[in-house]
Amino acid sequence: MKAKNKLWDWCLRLEHHLCPDYCGVVDRRRVIAFVFLTLVEILIIPYHFLLFYMMKAWGGMFYNIVHTIALALLIYVVLKRKVVFKTGISLLYILVFVKLAIDSMLCLHYQGDRDNLSVMSNIFIMFILAITAQSQQLNRTTLGFAVALLPVVAVALSHTQISVLLFSIKAVLVGFLMILYVWLYNWEPLIIKELRQPKQMREEEKKALHMLADLKDEEKDMAVNLLSRLRPEQQQNILQRAAEQLKTSELSKKAWDLVCADLTNSERVICQMVLEGKMLKEICIELNKSESNITSQRSHIRKKLNMDRKDDLRRELEKRFYEARNSLEA
Repeated sequence: MKAKNKLWDWCLRLEHHLCPDYCGVVDRRRVIAFVFLTLVEILIIPYHFLLFYMMKAWGGMFYNIVHTIALALLIYVVLKRKVVFKTGISLLYILVFVKLAIDSMLCLHYQGDRDNLSVMSNIFIMFILAITAQSQQLNRTTLGFAVALLPVVAVALSHTQISVLLFSIKAVLVGFLMILYVWLYNWEPLIIKELRQPKQMREEEKKALHMLADLKDEEKDMAVNLLSRLRPEQQQNILQRAAEQLKTSELSKKAWDLVCADLTNSERVICQMVLEGKMLKEICIELNKSESNITSQRSHIRKKLNMDRKDDLRRELEKRFYEARNSLEA
């Protein structure tokens, strides 16, 4: 259990580092892909060195060295946040894709028709890379992969026997169709059009809810008149949404009060800003206080919350807030 918690903490730290402003579902998928792909490359590269050495394929050995250096530089640039993380993960996909394409050509050069399995395996992995990139909404990268796959597949199939080709072509077609499928799966106009989800409302319902919220105390009759203009199902939708929003806001407020029960108002404000992801300088500017003052208050917050100096304040606040909210909902 401890190992699982440590792994989760490490993943959250990496997320906050690579995506400091915001980390949504797609961003988390990209972070997981970055870690997984890096680990796979770390395992595969030594194997390729050994393989090329045994085959006396010095051209392949040289390319593997170049690929390793490029991979190390790319990981360094991404971890140092020299580029936007979306660009970094795209470059990693491209680097691995190019490596597989060149490796396929080397297999055909050194082994010819005898190494058809290695080439088709590489093409299969290239399709997986394209599909994964599309699932993470890296549309331009996916389009480049789809175009680049055409000559790679053409060269590979030209070295394949007719009897084998008839079976291999099916997998290639399915690969291209899967890229198209995932693109359609993520295409917002197609997926969301006319879709009614619990937390979505039509424009007229939104306007009505905003107008209800803006009514003054002496205009209670106007609320009834406003609702009467809508269909019964729309009235029910608005009332349900308003009730859900009020319940959510009240739960969040109570959960936050539980987390910050022993803190002063000033310390609560600092905690709120930390939770929003604001840095020390931003907090100092907004509150018009010195860095030493904010650092001192953060130290007091840690003591009151029984935290170690090494603990990440933002992550700990998030954890306690969700725990408090879950306990209230239970």
